[in-house]
Amino acid sequence: MQDKKSTISRRTFLRGSAASIAAALAAAGPGKLLAEGIFAPSLLRQNKTVVLSVQSFAFDALETVLPDFESQTGLTVALENGPVTGEDMLTQYSPAFASGNSPLDVMSDADESSPAFMRAGWVIPLNDVIPQATWDDFPASMQPQIDTFLSINGERYRIPHEFAVGYFFTRKDWLDAKGVKAPTTWDELVSIGKEFTDQTTGVYGTSDALIKPGLMYVFVAYLAAQSGGSVFDFDEQTGVALQFLYDMIYTHKIFPEEALNDDYTAQNALYTSDKIAFMREWPFFEDVGKGLTDWYQPDKMVIELPPAGAAGAKSWIGGHGWSIPTSAPNMDGAKALLQFLTSVEVAPKLAAAQSFLLTPRKSILAALASQNNPIINAIQQYSDANVFSARPFNPRLSEAQTVVDDIASLFLTKQASLADALKQGKDQMAALANG
Repeated sequence: MQDKKSTISRRTFLRGSAASIAAALAAAGPGKLLAEGIFAPSLLRQNKTVVLSVQSFAFDALETVLPDFESQTGLTVALENGPVTGEDMLTQYSPAFASGNSPLDVMSDADESSPAFMRAGWVIPLNDVIPQATWDDFPASMQPQIDTFLSINGERYRIPHEFAVGYFFTRKDWLDAKGVKAPTTWDELVSIGKEFTDQTTGVYGTSDALIKPGLMYVFVAYLAAQSGGSVFDFDEQTGVALQFLYDMIYTHKIFPEEALNDDYTAQNALYTSDKIAFMREWPFFEDVGKGLTDWYQPDKMVIELPPAGAAGAKSWIGGHGWSIPTSAPNMDGAKALLQFLTSVEVAPKLAAAQSFLLTPRKSILAALASQNNPIINAIQQYSDANVFSARPFNPRLSEAQTVVDDIASLFLTKQASLADALKQGKDQMAALANG
């Protein structure tokens, strides 16, 4: 195989002419992919490379299954380290997509970027690419997410590979040492957070990644789900969420001000450097922590229910999914790879290896049921407690999230009062709706 970790920026490949193969792939059920090896006999083509863009921490998991795909198809998959946020995806890929010159064949696409890519016609519909049996493998609880963030008028343009929920990770070893339980309310988050905070040693009760673009919005929306706010409306309860975050930083001092410049790598480094007692983080952190073998112990990252605000213990769901650009250089190879990665045989293997590739599909949950997987257990725990909250939707999602980013930053950096920030937010959202 080629070096999977080399970055491919812009490469134009010769297109093949195997339309009949694409039709065969679309007609084949996922169970036939590995059993019958339907790719191999016919995929004799000039272009032997399929470029897959995904965040680099998923490379190792993908490399456990790609040799099977490559041996059956005669194709080579080149992994490209993809952008982290939807905003970065829009910035990096939009010029190439708009010019009809995609640098990649399959990409891990985010909620923030996918609606824009779909409406611009820059990704292909997948209804006839992904077999119905694969779509039926997703639970009914994910259908609203698929209908809003992955579809237009019933046409599906993205298939989820990640069920992203902000889980509440806790240092149970620290909590046990002090004889306290994990916080269950905002008030307890503050009071227990104060027991651990020691600014002289750089230890805080909690933290998150608040850098723009995108990550400020993520945490504000998380708190707004708990307060009962409608974050894009900049309503009163969204104001409650913003004020609570401000108070954690400046009044109670359990949350480092430096988090305003932190991304997830910095946030995770604080936690695994023994500087944070508990935090909200995406499920991929489970693998990050376990990867630090000299540090990891199960009681250092126990998932508990999120502390409840006025609306309860809530955490919104979202995630990444696979898409195929309309101008993919190797369209047939892209469709073949996407069917392979999402098949009921392969998807559970990827989920077992990397939580970024985990969704609550029936095949995945069945395959992992006996493994006592912390993320699988957390999905059940959060489901039983009705924690999952719908991700706020706006047809101009990336721009709407930028408004939240900017307005929240103004308030949290003391450049605007809460009242002024909420008014500016409402005004900017009205201008966006009318623009």
